[in-house]
Order: sequence, then structure tokens, then C-alpha cells
Amino acid sequence: MHYTNQPGYPIVKLNDITLQIDGKRLFEHTFWEIKSDQHWAVIGKNGSGKSTIVSALCRDVHLVHGQILYFWGDSDDEDNRPRSFFYRNEIMKISPDVHRKLMHRQARYHQARWHSTEGEGSPTVADFLSENSKEKRQQVIDLLQINYLLQRKILHLSNGEARKALIAQALIQSPKLLILDDAFCGLDNQSRSALRNAIDNLLEQDSVRLVLVTSRLEEIPPGITHVICVADNQIVAQGPKEKILSGQFAQELFSAPEDIPKEPLFQAPADCRENAILVEMKDISVSYGGVNILQDINWRMRAGEHWAIIGPNGAGKSTLLSLICADNPQAYANEISLFGKKRGSGESIWDVKRKIGWLSPEIQVYYPWNTTCHEVVCSGFFDTMGLHRKPSAEQVNAADRWMMKLGIWEFAGRRFGEVSRGEQRLVLLARAVVKNPILLILDEPCQGLDGSHRAAIIELIDDLCSRTPVSLIYITHHFDEMPKAITHVMKLREGRIEEICFRRSPNFGGEAQGDLEGRLKIE
Repeated sequence: MHYTNQPGYPIVKLNDITLQIDGKRLFEHTFWEIKSDQHWAVIGKNGSGKSTIVSALCRDVHLVHGQILYFWGDSDDEDNRPRSFFYRNEIMKISPDVHRKLMHRQARYHQARWHSTEGEGSPTVADFLSENSKEKRQQVIDLLQINYLLQRKILHLSNGEARKALIAQALIQSPKLLILDDAFCGLDNQSRSALRNAIDNLLEQDSVRLVLVTSRLEEIPPGITHVICVADNQIVAQGPKEKILSGQFAQELFSAPEDIPKEPLFQAPADCRENAILVEMKDISVSYGGVNILQDINWRMRAGEHWAIIGPNGAGKSTLLSLICADNPQAYANEISLFGKKRGSGESIWDVKRKIGWLSPEIQVYYPWNTTCHEVVCSGFFDTMGLHRKPSAEQVNAADRWMMKLGIWEFAGRRFGEVSRGEQRLVLLARAVVKNPILLILDEPCQGLDGSHRAAIIELIDDLCSRTPVSLIYITHHFDEMPKAITHVMKLREGRIEEICFRRSPNFGGEAQGDLEGRLKIE
């Protein structure tokens, strides 16, 4: 019997399963059946177990009880018996961990992207996709609108661009079950729209079953038919989409913010001078392999200003930050001054980093997983990937206080790789702020966070900016993640500054070039 030709028959069944990770049993006695006429979304708070339960579908988690069965409907067996295994490409999963493994195959450290010699052995996107049929490959490339990426090195891709390449590779395989875990993370507005259209197209063709993991309700495509709600490593609700999303659990998940105490932990840096020029760039240009990444950048940032830098994937945002954070050697070939000193005038990269707290997707990808979360936070004092020096008692206490403030103290002794991606994000946020930096750089800080945590983090950022003299550079692709404290917006496109917008206030006077609200569309 060919189940996939008959609507309503199972294609994957989790039958009374119990999973185990690091000796801990999860999802005990769980049942879940995906049928041939169903597409599922999996929702839940950070750390709830969303990624764990979908990993069970492709046997990436240790099974200690029950059965996982596959009914594909194309077996050579006449009676098409269920299998306890699946063949390569029958199930494809795209997740932050898959992205991490891809980037680790290209380089061992996050700054490698900015060193031109490091990209020599990295394949291009065209190479990455080349093993598949040309016709199918071109269909997917057109669907995701990624022709412009084909000659780019994988190592040199932005976070969002690398995610697009992975999704393209998965779609080209024509899997029977496609698992997209936080697939929209890091994508700009146009890319999210293209991916939604691609998903809609796939679901209309009825050629693949979809399981989508998300922390944003707006990312759930219309073609999704069923939803699972996950909490504390258990399925707490499952059923038709309309019924589940209108239920109490879904409403609570995306409503009230997490409670973050308001007591001030952030102190004014001793060497922070009011109105001092922190960043100054004159006619900056950066290129790799003949491709211009930044062109003719002229920009000045003063102490106390809070900048948002926006623009589509590949606009040059992360490259701009790499020049500020002393990670890009091309800074020495350009006229850049940081904290009043010209790059190359004797100040070391550690002198620069000491004044900056930084959170980015690249740090999350490359941070060593065997480091405890408390050590991750303490490493913020030394600007290292891993803790290689013993922190002082005062530094340990500061790390303790920030972890308690952000609600992540329970993870202090756990390894970084053992906590969820959203929880990792909170740990790295604590790492960025723990040393009271003069300049706080947050590159998509809310990426992978559920709604309540997003709201809490944005509130925390606004509180820091209003209570302290900290300066801020903030990157996001989502308008609802923009802090109210933002005073300036820079819009980048194709490596150039397309527009700079100031919030009208007495502080800016005649310098104002426009109203912040309503002027710029986040891409």
C-alpha cells in the first residue's frame, strides 16, 4: 500500500518514545504522528525542547524507549511495511546547529571571514550546490532569489546569506520531510518573503511534508495545518492550527514579557567622556576577491548616541562592525579612528576590544561549546572565546549578578552547548554587558528568542540607554525589535550608506536630516 498517495495516512510516527540527553530523560512516553496531508509548526519558549523533539524525527537524539517509524509509500516491499530507519535525503533538517557545522568546516575562528587568505580553500555557493541536477538547482535558486550569491565564498557569507545557501541545498534534495528549525533567523525582509513564497510553493505542489520550528507566530505559513506546543521537554498541546493557536498556551507564549529586575548593574565607565568621538571613518572601502563589500563610508559616532544600522543581507553591516571591533585587518588600510586614536597608531586590538561589549551571530556560531555558561560570561572581561584567565572575585560577582538579572543563573554550571540557542543568546548578552563597556554592539541580539524574552531584552536595552552613558550600535531585521532609545539610523545597501536619519531633538538641532519614525523601512 502506498500511503503517500492516500491522504490521512501516517508518514512518520513517534510511538511512546522517551529521549535521553546527557543522562536526562526528555519527552517521556511521547506520541506524535505526522500524516500525509499534514504540515506542522512546533512552538514553545526558549529551552522548552522544540529543537529536541524535531531532532527525534531524524534520529539525532538518543532514543531509550518506544519506536520511531517511517511510512514513505515508495518502498520496494509489496506491503510497504513501516521502517525504523530512513535513507539519505528522505529527511532534510536546516537548523542553527547545521549552520554552525557548515561554518566550522570553513574556519576555526570567527574572525577568519575578515582575513582574505582564510577564504582560499572555502567553496563558493555554486560549488556547495553543484552536486545536484542543474535543472532542479536553478529552480531553487530562482525560487529563493540567490543568483547573486553563487560566486561568493561560503566563508565570506553573512549569517543570513549562509542560511539561504543551506535552505537551497535542502530544497534541491527533494526530501520527503523537510524540517526548518528557526529557518527565518538572520534573514532580511525580502529574503523572509522569498522563503515564505518558496514554502507556499512547495506545499501547493504537495511534494514534501513540512515541520517548521519557530518562536514567531507570523512566520507560520498559511499552509501549516497542525501545531505542537512544547514546554519543559514535553508536548503540552497538539492539534489543528486554528484550535491550538487560539488556545491559552499559545497566547501566553507570545504575550507578557519576562520579568527582568530594574536595579542598575551597569556603571558608567571611568574613561567615558561626554560627546567624545567614539568612531570616525573617512572614505572607507573594503573588498574581498575583487568584490566590494563597503564603499566610500564616511561616518562619525559620538559618546551617548544610540545607532541602529539596517539594511538587507549582504549590505555590509557585519563588515562595518568588524572594523570597529578590531577583527578586520583592512582597518589598517583605511582611515579609521576609534575612541580618539587612529588605527595603526600604536593601540593594540586588545586596547580597542577592552572598551567594547559585543554580541553577534558569529560569536554564537564559533564559541566553544564545552565552556560553562558562567565561564562564557566571565570571558567578556577578557574578550576571548573561552575563559583562559582566572577572573577576580569582583568579576565573578558581576557575572553572577548579570546571570541572575537575565534569568539564566540556573545555567551557570552547564556547558554552553547544552543549553538552547535562545538561552545561549542570553548568556552572550550577559557576556557583552558584564564589563560595563563604553560602546555596546548588539548584532541581532533577539535572534532566536521567544516573544516574551524579546520584549524583556528590548526593555533592558532601553533601560541601559536611559540610565547610563553607554553608547549603542544595534542591528536588526525586525521593526518590532527596535529599541525606543535609538537616536540615529544608518541604512546600508550594497556596501554604501544609502541614508542616515536622526531623531529630532534639541540635542541634534540643525543636524537633523529627518524624523526617525516612519522614515526608514527595515529590510
